[in-house]
Amino acid sequence: MMTAFSLKSRQCYGSCLLATAASPRPSIFWRWRQQQQCNFHPSIWGAVQFSPFWRWRQQQQYSQVEQQSAQTLHYDNRDEKVDDRLGKNPCNFHPSIWGDFFLHYSNPAASSEQQQTWMAERADKLKEEVAKMIASSVTCSLHQRLQLIHVLERLCLDHLFEEEINDALIQIKTNDVSDCDLHTVAMWFYLLRKYGYRVIPDVFLRFKDEEGCFFTNNPMDLLSLYNAAHLRTHGETILDEAILFTRRCLKTTLPSLEGSLAREIKCALEIPLPRRVRIYESKYYISTYEKEATVHESVLQLAKLNSNIMQLHHQKELRIVTSWWKDLEIESRWDKKAAHDLPECMKFALGKILDSYQTIEQELAHEEKYRMPYLKAFVSYLSHLHISSIYH
Repeated sequence: MMTAFSLKSRQCYGSCLLATAASPRPSIFWRWRQQQQCNFHPSIWGAVQFSPFWRWRQQQQYSQVEQQSAQTLHYDNRDEKVDDRLGKNPCNFHPSIWGDFFLHYSNPAASSEQQQTWMAERADKLKEEVAKMIASSVTCSLHQRLQLIHVLERLCLDHLFEEEINDALIQIKTNDVSDCDLHTVAMWFYLLRKYGYRVIPDVFLRFKDEEGCFFTNNPMDLLSLYNAAHLRTHGETILDEAILFTRRCLKTTLPSLEGSLAREIKCALEIPLPRRVRIYESKYYISTYEKEATVHESVLQLAKLNSNIMQLHHQKELRIVTSWWKDLEIESRWDKKAAHDLPECMKFALGKILDSYQTIEQELAHEEKYRMPYLKAFVSYLSHLHISSIYH
């Protein structure tokens, strides 16, 4: 629950305003002199004890300077406009569209505790198999090792194998890519940069001619270079040129393509791969990876299982939050019928409070009326805290 407070400067009326208005406006030199008097420096005498009269005199001078500075500040700010932007609500939040949906929802993928236990155990076993696969990939070609790490990253499984992937990238960083094709070099550059390794973009110089074009017309090479170039830093001209060149070529090639590659290029032109929300993209990439010829069955099964487990976890959190909100709403009965057992004096007080909230709700615009349940819940929460502090 967030409560917005209006941060407005206080207005001073009466004698203090008349006193400052009656005196002449202080000069700039006078204000500078007063500020200089407030800038005390450490004493050269260290811990020497001065007389009580000296200390009393210093306190009196400091208090006098402080009062004069406060009056000057008030005088200078009288005619300034008050900035009340912090008191305004910049957003119009709306209530959840899900309502009580997650209170009674049961995921068909795991309808019982036994099934959820089996999913967790199966996932742990698949993790061991994939970890061994990453470790044994040292005997594979550079392209195969990069492709495996790239697949794990696209499927949102890389966080499960951080240690194994980092060990593999340390070895991959030292590989010579001078004889590799553009697709492999782009993947090498992309993965190392994404995981924080320092690599220079000069590896792409041999693919570029004097006119700024790259020696390729393969859509996969262009797509890999396009995504890798978006991990550029300031001043890397070759990557700026690579983005312009590959974007132009991909737009020209896209109408003649179809299938998953066409969708990958279309999505990349809208949002480059490094800027996408991976957990959202992974669900689509599972179906894409399933159709590839070089699919690893253990990786595919783990990706599907991990997606279901994470979905169950999120649904459980939503159910807890929804249940908490419903319980809070039930405990907070904001009607006069709830006061039938209260004494007459408390009934009268509760009636006035409810009338005030009803007036507030009537004055709110239609699109802002959703704020009232949050306000009532917050007040109820404060009341519960007050009662708990009394009895405990």
